[in-house]
Amino acid sequence: MATFPLRTGRATFLLRMLAPGPLVADVGPDAVRVRMGWLGGATVPVVRVERISRIAWPWWGGVGVRLGRGLVAFVAAAGEAAILELDGELSVRTPLPWRTRRVVVGAEDLEGFVEAVAAARRTAWSAGLSPPAESP
Repeated sequence: MATFPLRTGRATFLLRMLAPGPLVADVGPDAVRVRMGWLGGATVPVVRVERISRIAWPWWGGVGVRLGRGLVAFVAAAGEAAILELDGELSVRTPLPWRTRRVVVGAEDLEGFVEAVAAARRTAWSAGLSPPAESP
């Protein structure tokens, strides 16, 4: 399992008061787990990830667990982040349950995070788990 701390910034001290503990994303062979203390977290099965891309998270988007239409962001600072687009809705904790199709993760080592998720997907698919079916 690879652990990726979330990128921090000036406003992170507020998050530390509200969500003590690690602000991290763990990439394992079966899932990506994001933790932001009692503010929320997500467990995303790697076989549910259809696409990984990058997004510029704006300063005015805020920090912490941020909700949007079909999107949940786990960010501790503005800047580049990864967006995991899923094959369907997934329930995450924000701190209440919320359904989403996209999960944004503001990892400090963004390139390493994206590569780790892609490698976990390839490994899962080669082990017999099939990727999501293509839509006609």
